[in-house]
Amino acid sequence: MIEDSGGALVEFLAPLALLVPFALLIVAVILLRRQTTRPQEFPTETKPHETQVFRAIPTDTPPSVAEPAPVLPKPGRPDAPEPVIDWASRIAAAETAADHAALGELYLASARAEIAKGSAEQAAEHLRASLRAATKSKNLPVQAEARLELAELARLAGDLTTACEHWQIARGLFHKLSDAARLDETERQMRTHRCPTDWVLTDF
Repeated sequence: MIEDSGGALVEFLAPLALLVPFALLIVAVILLRRQTTRPQEFPTETKPHETQVFRAIPTDTPPSVAEPAPVLPKPGRPDAPEPVIDWASRIAAAETAADHAALGELYLASARAEIAKGSAEQAAEHLRASLRAATKSKNLPVQAEARLELAELARLAGDLTTACEHWQIARGLFHKLSDAARLDETERQMRTHRCPTDWVLTDF
């Protein structure tokens, strides 16, 4: 009886054993299909309940503002003092050459330099020397300018009589030179300081 029941059991299980590979294959297919149909999830760094902000990245950078070119310093030393002119040496050379025309101009320029320094007495001496040299060389413009400078020095010293005399002589020289601008300026000085002008008019 036992052998009969064992044989019957083997006969019953034999067909089932043949079905096991097919069952495993079906289960594998089902599992594979589930994995392929499930949506793929990508991890993100955003936290729950946190709004993710996206900033636009500009594609074109704005043109850079051109900076002004640096101002290059001019060659030389702008703060350097003006060269000092040795008037004495120039005057001595002109006297040696007996160049009265140059002497008149040099003494006049030297006198104006002395006036700028505040040396009125030295300036007056150079102006009188300029007059003497300009008279010898018949240099009327230098004579007239020297007279104007002497008149101004006299006015500053409070000697209006001497100032008027120099203005009157300078007025006549500017008339001979047909220098209308300097003539008008000299006459204005004379009227401002009430210099006598009636007798001077007879010279023209």
